[in-house]
Amino acid sequence: MKDLPIEIVYGILAVTGGIARYLNSYVSGQKFKFSVLLASAVVAGFSGFMFALLGETMAMPATMIHIMAGVGGFFGEQTLKFIMEYVGKKSLGDSQGT
Repeated sequence: MKDLPIEIVYGILAVTGGIARYLNSYVSGQKFKFSVLLASAVVAGFSGFMFALLGETMAMPATMIHIMAGVGGFFGEQTLKFIMEYVGKKSLGDSQGT
């Protein structure tokens, strides 16, 4: 993966995390639907990518950022909510002089 742009690597890890989550629900008894798998992959790709960029912004080590991409993809929508809360707290903290 060293020849791929790092953003592509983040996306691959994020989508893989989302697919893993969907397949986990399938193994637990949920009916398989390709359209839901595809939607899960798209949401996971976006959320995992955003989580990886958050890790870059925080100057985390590369391995941690890769983990964040996969975990962010696995948790999908919850990841986006976390990022919104984090950015909101940072913005409020900056505007209050802290």
